[in-house]
Amino acid sequence: MKTIFESVINRGSYDLKGILNKIDTCYIEGKISEEERNYLTDLARNNAQTENSVDVFAKLEELDKRVKALEERDTTAEEEGEEVTNTAPEYVVGKWYYNGDKVTFEGKEYKCIAPEGVVCTWSPSEYPTYWEEVK
Repeated sequence: MKTIFESVINRGSYDLKGILNKIDTCYIEGKISEEERNYLTDLARNNAQTENSVDVFAKLEELDKRVKALEERDTTAEEEGEEVTNTAPEYVVGKWYYNGDKVTFEGKEYKCIAPEGVVCTWSPSEYPTYWEEVK
């Protein structure tokens, strides 16, 4: 089983969340050991390609809408003399996050620490390397 997973991961054309679920299922069913599970999980995360996990054009459109909404909100709040405060929104599956973005996930606040210019579409539990808990 481990060899099959390695082959798929090394080809690079997989959805990270999907393959992590399959790895976990095989571990639960006793088809792979805990050591193999940890190895495959790390390998999948390290070789993950964002374009295989999201619809890039839909995300660009969504990002454009988010930017426009934020610009309108901040302009309206400033015109009305309100203080503009930033709170961490809930994590949204498939949304693009960049270095410095903050989210609330499973009751905790996280900051994206992906390298500058790198997109992160995975949750703090799926790809903890790109997230830092905010205390």
